[in-house]
Amino acid sequence: MSQSRRDFMKNLGVGAAGAYTATLISTRKQESIAFAAEVGLPVDEVINLANNENPMGPGKPVLDAIDRALGGHGEKPGRYPFPYTTPLNEALAAKWNVKPENVLVGAGSTQILVNATHTYTSNQKALVGSLPTYEECFGYASLVGHKTKAVPLTSTFSTDLDQTFYACKGAGMLFYCNPNNPVASLVDPAESKEFIPRVLKMNKDLRILVDEAYIDYVTTPGHETMIPQAIENPRLIVARTFSKAYGMAGLRIGYAIAHEDTVKELNKFHMGNSVSSLSYAAAIAALERDASDPSFIPNEQKRNNEARSFTRKWFHDHGYKDTEAQANFLFVDVQMPIEDFQGACRKEGVRVGRPFPPLWTHCRISIGTMEEMQKAVKVFDKVLSAAKAMAA
Repeated sequence: MSQSRRDFMKNLGVGAAGAYTATLISTRKQESIAFAAEVGLPVDEVINLANNENPMGPGKPVLDAIDRALGGHGEKPGRYPFPYTTPLNEALAAKWNVKPENVLVGAGSTQILVNATHTYTSNQKALVGSLPTYEECFGYASLVGHKTKAVPLTSTFSTDLDQTFYACKGAGMLFYCNPNNPVASLVDPAESKEFIPRVLKMNKDLRILVDEAYIDYVTTPGHETMIPQAIENPRLIVARTFSKAYGMAGLRIGYAIAHEDTVKELNKFHMGNSVSSLSYAAAIAALERDASDPSFIPNEQKRNNEARSFTRKWFHDHGYKDTEAQANFLFVDVQMPIEDFQGACRKEGVRVGRPFPPLWTHCRISIGTMEEMQKAVKVFDKVLSAAKAMAA
């Protein structure tokens, strides 16, 4: 199952490895400028609803920390980020009431997902997950020739726990994305708590990677993080990210919380120095803000929920069904080929999500600001009305 880090890098290839660990910083504004130029519209008339970002950004304390990390003449980025690693591990440990040895930081949660897939799956031990789900684990497993088992969602677009249970027999790892991207659905909290220990008992070699990237946007009562269970059970790993609610998608920083023995296992193939000094500084500042003023995440959840509810109501009022969204995006059946809907919206200055097979008429729509969503639904109305007229 295992390879040395050198063999891993050789097999993966320099270009692909760089893509997985990139720490380049982009901004929402820069993307908007490029998109506006492409479609020939003023920059204030284009809206990006394709990437599940926080349109509000990380907030002033985090931006100030980045400025400080740059230094007066930019000399600090010339140094490696070693001074930041221990403070961030300690801050994350304090936030979750765990030990620093339970924490592993990476370039977004992407690095954690790839690392776990490499460590716990092989060409004999399958990766199991929903179809569709976030593609990173399946993409990496396919890249290196590891076995995969994809379990179709239920008719209500939820993870099919019964079929997933059977698929996990003899498997190496279950990727449990909850809420699930791209469909925004959440497994019932009580069912999730019952399922995870049951499947771990059935397969004594199985690891479960719980991706909680969108947990801060959940509004279902009773849903809780699996971090306490992961600390106790070395076969359970929780992946978290600063990319979503914390508004740092361009900074590429995430982390795993797991039993310390599991962190040691993951560390064997963890590509160090993959996170920039600026990203470390930003994450530390965000956690310091959480400790002194814990209102940032609740305020972001409230903002997102209001804009999400507005957009869902618009679709419902116009006869379009979506999933029970529990994230910062919707998954809507727009009743037309998604490539056509995507292309028509793009011409009107609104970017929406890519196709997620096999759901060819469903569109993932990220939640922007309320103002952006109010503008976006006018474009959706225009595009969908035109499609209906052509079909009539």
